[in-house]
Amino acid sequence: MRNQTVGTPTDAGVSLHATVKVLFFCIDYFGLVQLVLLQSTVVMLTTMCWLLVGCCGLAFVNLSVALNSTLHVTQKPRFYGVKTNRNVTIFCMVSDRNQSATVEWYKASEYNTTRKKIEGDRVTVRQKSMLRNALIELSRVETEDTGLYFCLINNITWGPGTELQVFRPSNAENAERRSKLKDALIFLQALLLTLFALVPLLRHQSLLKKEDAIYEEPEHDHIYEGLEIEHCGGLYEDISAYAQPGPAEAAAAWKQE
Repeated sequence: MRNQTVGTPTDAGVSLHATVKVLFFCIDYFGLVQLVLLQSTVVMLTTMCWLLVGCCGLAFVNLSVALNSTLHVTQKPRFYGVKTNRNVTIFCMVSDRNQSATVEWYKASEYNTTRKKIEGDRVTVRQKSMLRNALIELSRVETEDTGLYFCLINNITWGPGTELQVFRPSNAENAERRSKLKDALIFLQALLLTLFALVPLLRHQSLLKKEDAIYEEPEHDHIYEGLEIEHCGGLYEDISAYAQPGPAEAAAAWKQE
């Protein structure tokens, strides 16, 4: 007889239950791994998106600055005061020295007046790269060279300007003479102003005195004292004949009183 092994229903149920557990465990494990991988992918993509946005913003800012920025131009010195027959050098500098540029020089009498390009035998314009300074040299300056000097970069940006004052030398005697003349003129002006202020006051005071003299009460005049009325005629005009009695009549009149 052949022996046959027949499994019981209990063993079959246990095996099936174990298989299901293993299957669910595998599903849960691999699902958790996929979830973690998915979350990592989302985080990575979000970070990359933000990095891309930041790079684009930075590039846009740099482009805007490059388009809107202008060269900052300075000139040295800003003022020159020299005597005639001297040599003068004016420098023009820009903020970005790596940029190539063209430099031109102009002159004006004042800031708001027309600027004319500088030309002449006594003028030397040295145009250099922006790694070094551009400059202009004026040799043997005269009083006609007095004015404002501007550098123009790339026909767009003006420099702030340099003022040049050229004066002729003078000796001490002439300066002292001019100083004394100026003091004398100042003293004369002060004297004239004082006279112009005093004359109206004195005139006003004299007019007040005249008005007071006009309105003064006249002194008492005894013309008609001792005049005898009966000696006068019937008319008022006859009184004048007796207005000035003689000494004898005056004495008689006083005696009668």
